[in-house]
Amino acid sequence: MSDPVTALAMTGATTLVAAMATSAWQTTRTRVAALFHRRGDSQRDVEAQLDRSLARFEGAEGTEAVHDAEIRRWRDDLVDLLRDHPDAENGLRALIEEIQPRLPTARQRWVQHVVAHDGGSAYGALGPNSSVNVHHHVGSGYQPPASPPEPATDDSR
Repeated sequence: MSDPVTALAMTGATTLVAAMATSAWQTTRTRVAALFHRRGDSQRDVEAQLDRSLARFEGAEGTEAVHDAEIRRWRDDLVDLLRDHPDAENGLRALIEEIQPRLPTARQRWVQHVVAHDGGSAYGALGPNSSVNVHHHVGSGYQPPASPPEPATDDSR
């Protein structure tokens, strides 16, 4: 997910899902529907999709799998939107900047667990004020890169 469009879409999707069931939801719902209207989607249809996402979210409050599924769903839709309509990028960035500060503190912080196996690579979305913690588990097969050789010294002088 090193692609900037995908990273922005992930931040947008995370913000959208974090806004569900908060006082920021109606604004988020309206603004997201307007973004998708750029590609010809009916605002009413997008709002209906958002309402279904909200119902799943509220029905599974505290269930990380449902939250993650909704984030992935909206991330994929936002990636498609941004690739087809690059002009939507500024609108999505403005939405993120407006909504994130309005979220309850608990919803401004998300933990993302990314796992790579057998020497694979994994990427996560990083936003402002993000941090990354890398943990290597014993027996994981991880081999740190070899240290560069020490510079040679000439002791003959």
